[in-house]
Amino acid sequence: MKPLQLIILLVLLTSAACSKKDDNNVAGKGGNATLNIFPQHHTVAKNIINCKVYVKYNTLDAPSDGKYDDSTSCINTDSLVKATLSQLKNGKYYLYAYGFDTSISQNIKGGLGYTITQQSTQTVLLPVSED
Repeated sequence: MKPLQLIILLVLLTSAACSKKDDNNVAGKGGNATLNIFPQHHTVAKNIINCKVYVKYNTLDAPSDGKYDDSTSCINTDSLVKATLSQLKNGKYYLYAYGFDTSISQNIKGGLGYTITQQSTQTVLLPVSED
């Protein structure tokens, strides 16, 4: 290989390695979107205690290793159970809730994939069922 060809090849490889990744659809913290998540057992967001919502960024599926990127505890607001995740960017998220339903005295759990496409406050109804 000639020296000039080698220099051109090195410049091309270096510039390709330094190109910036497109962050427009990379889920995670750093945005202005807020998710108000209502775990619902049989379409009801009541009677659920000790509930926590876990989130995995950049996927619509449950993580195979069971590891999540963030979590938040649910609070009782106007007799409804709600978890809030804020400062999120556009992208794919997997949401998983685990808690206890006092009306049937059983643990409940459930998850779903959710995609944020707008930087706004959004309501998510997260269905859960008996553990």
